[in-house]
Amino acid sequence: VEGRQTWELAEERKDDMHYMKECCDAGLKTMEKAGIVAAPYYFERVAILSRKEKNYEQEVAYCERYIAAVETCYRINGTKGIADVRKGPTFQAIAKRLPKAKELLARARLPPNQRFALPAA
Repeated sequence: VEGRQTWELAEERKDDMHYMKECCDAGLKTMEKAGIVAAPYYFERVAILSRKEKNYEQEVAYCERYIAAVETCYRINGTKGIADVRKGPTFQAIAKRLPKAKELLARARLPPNQRFALPAA
């Protein structure tokens, strides 16, 4: 991203949505070209920042995009001889937050007087 490795931006720009999204895109490009699974950190940061902004649509999109890309990568390349990020805590956190993000998105799309009508998950 801008001539720097994504890990260099991990801590110094962790609260900057623009940079975290750029890191996500860079990770997906690398995953597609090299078959190396992108680090989940940036996707989790985008999800966290999106929730803070109440941008549930973006949160859902980035969580789903990462999960789908990882599943595709492992389906194509297998897991033999490499760590399976799906078993790691950050991937699990992304997968765990997805249902809640979908619920929040559904509530946000309701008219204001009906937003509390949905049962809690």
